[in-house]
Amino acid sequence: YHVTYHEDQWINTKQSVSNEENMENNGKFCDYCNRQGNVKMATSWCPECDDRLCKNCVKFHQVNRLTMEHSVYNTAEENQISSVKIDLFCKQHSSNKLEVYCFDHEEPCCLMCATIIHRNCEKVGTLNDCSQKYAKNIPSICAEMEKLRKASVAEIARVRCDMECFKNESKDVEHRIKTMTAKTIIALKEKERVLLENLEKTKLEREFILVKTLDEYLDIRKTVEDSIRILKKNDRLPNIAFLLELMRIGKTVPEIHIYIEELQKNYQTFVVDVHFDDAFTSVHSSSNPFGEIKLKTKHKIDYRSGQLELERSVTVEGSSYLSDADVIDGRYIVTTCEESKMLYILDVNGRQLSSLKLRGCPWSIAVLQNQCFCVSLRDPGCICILEMQKNLSITTLKELKMPQNVWGICAVEDKIVASIETQGHGQVFRFYDHEGNYSDEHKIAQGESQCGTLHATTSKCILFTHPSGNSIFSVDPDNSEGATKLYSGNNMKYPIGLTCDPEENIYVACFGSNSILQFNGNGKFLREILHKDLSLQNPYGIRVKGLGDNIKLIVTTMDKLLIYRFNQ
Repeated sequence: YHVTYHEDQWINTKQSVSNEENMENNGKFCDYCNRQGNVKMATSWCPECDDRLCKNCVKFHQVNRLTMEHSVYNTAEENQISSVKIDLFCKQHSSNKLEVYCFDHEEPCCLMCATIIHRNCEKVGTLNDCSQKYAKNIPSICAEMEKLRKASVAEIARVRCDMECFKNESKDVEHRIKTMTAKTIIALKEKERVLLENLEKTKLEREFILVKTLDEYLDIRKTVEDSIRILKKNDRLPNIAFLLELMRIGKTVPEIHIYIEELQKNYQTFVVDVHFDDAFTSVHSSSNPFGEIKLKTKHKIDYRSGQLELERSVTVEGSSYLSDADVIDGRYIVTTCEESKMLYILDVNGRQLSSLKLRGCPWSIAVLQNQCFCVSLRDPGCICILEMQKNLSITTLKELKMPQNVWGICAVEDKIVASIETQGHGQVFRFYDHEGNYSDEHKIAQGESQCGTLHATTSKCILFTHPSGNSIFSVDPDNSEGATKLYSGNNMKYPIGLTCDPEENIYVACFGSNSILQFNGNGKFLREILHKDLSLQNPYGIRVKGLGDNIKLIVTTMDKLLIYRFNQ
């Protein structure tokens, strides 16, 4: 077949083909041909020369003595191979390749620069020798870079966590401001109602007095005017009648005088006014009537190496065997006494604010939301859902009767999880919502229910202790197949209390050894964070929570509540 093209048609067709090749090669041309004034599409790339090559120039490149050992790649691989663009030619002599590295000036150069500029430098070597020598450092540098990568990942997670915490704290502060404003408005409205009621009452009382006084003066005026009218008409009355009337009028004159004087003496002119107490006046006139927004530096706590310092030892009046403690709103400590069956609310300094007698022996506490919390009871087995009121009194919202005694209890999101007493080994976990409605039950073969406690982690897992087995377990509440043993060993002697810090490190209160042990989130033993402390006798409950302005570790013992702070 013979195909004939018109000249313009052939040019257009060639241009179309060139455009297609251009698109396939991303518009990259051969550098060798370009230097000779020709235009050809590049198909390959040499990273050492940093040149793009067409098919013909690749063949020449691979037989040239200077470039025959260079590795050549497809242009499509250029971006994948060289993510960091490095110029391999000298800045002073652009046609010369970099061949020497001067350690004195910490810069690469060509042979001409090495001969002229760096001839007096003491430490100069070829790039090939340096690359072979320093290639040995690649593993150690990679290891250091990996450490830096992990550190940056951890800090990114911390900053993101701080961002989320700051967002949540801002919402909480906003809610507190609005709540305070609403409460203030309600209080002011109540004050307004009382003041207006008092004003209305005062107005009615005063108006009654004024109307009565006015009526009395009107009666006097009428009497006087009648007497004057009679006296002016004396010529119309018989002499005897006029005389008798005159005698009567004359007799009333001093009586009316006395009556008027008495009225004048008792009458007072009043002006209506209102008095606002100094507290309201100071709030109303203050430039910051509700307070001010402040940013407080939150010091980072090194939980794994920082030491604990006993800040306060609290003796709760009328109590012994404090079984557990938790924190409400970062401002109040709620604790229970097993022996006296009492529940106490304390302030951050340990001062007792209120108390409540319970129906059974309390063991564990789990704080919910909106100042609500629940307590597990024995004899009889029961879960009490309680609420701390505004006046700090305690109200029982609901009691959930159980078939057996209840030991450990915790809150996982919107659920209450309770450990029901069983015969022998194993756990029975019962699930309720925050209103006390039953939802589910799981049976776990590991551990034992008696004396054990539960703790929910931020990853929604439940940790529980096995006191007689000297071990701790983790279980997924959504999976009833079994639990994972995190730790079991001689370091742990009859563990009861269990908690986690904000970094998911685990703290266990060991009743048998009078010590507090610390583990990482996977159950690896880290250290005995508290031991040989005379105050720490038979620890039961333990919490790591924000109390006041800082994170505190709170421990309940036989007769005291201990508050420790983490040293920075």
